[in-house]
Amino acid sequence: MKRFFAALLIIPVALFCGCSVKSADEYYKETEAKTKSVVTVSVNCEKAIEYQHDGERVNPDILKNYEVSFKDGDTVFDALKTACKNNKLQFEYNGSGDAVYIKGIDYLYEFECGDLSGWEFSVNGEFPSVGCNAVKLSEGDEIKWLYTCDLGADIGNKYKGN
Repeated sequence: MKRFFAALLIIPVALFCGCSVKSADEYYKETEAKTKSVVTVSVNCEKAIEYQHDGERVNPDILKNYEVSFKDGDTVFDALKTACKNNKLQFEYNGSGDAVYIKGIDYLYEFECGDLSGWEFSVNGEFPSVGCNAVKLSEGDEIKWLYTCDLGADIGNKYKGN
C-alpha cells in the first residue's frame, strides 16, 4: 500500500517539475546527434549535360548538399560511399589505399564526354591533387563531385601536374 501512495506522489511531482522520461534509445540517439561530425556531399554533372546535348539528364544535381555523418579518420571516399548508399546511387571505383579513383557515379562514367572527361572532387572549393581516399574529413567540409569534360578546366580546376 505504501508503494502505491509513493507512486501517486512521484507522478505529479515529475509532471510539475517538467521532467521527462526517455527510453534508452531516445537518450543515446540525442547524445549521438550532439556529438556527430557532419560534412555535405554534392554530385553535379552540368558539364556532361552541356557536352552531350541529349536531354537525357534534365537535372544536373544528382545529389545536392546531402549531410553525411562521419567518424575520425574517415575520408572523402568514405563520405561518397555513404552518400551513394543512402541515396541508392550507383558508383564505381578502382584502386585502393590513397589511390582510389572514381570511374562513374549514377551511371555517368569517365570518357563519356571525351578523352579529358571524368569525375573530380573539391573540398571547401579546393581541388586536392591526391586521391579521394587520401583526404581526411573535417567538421563542416563541403565536398563537391563534379563531372569535367576538359580535365577540370571547365569546373575551375586548373591542372597543375606535368
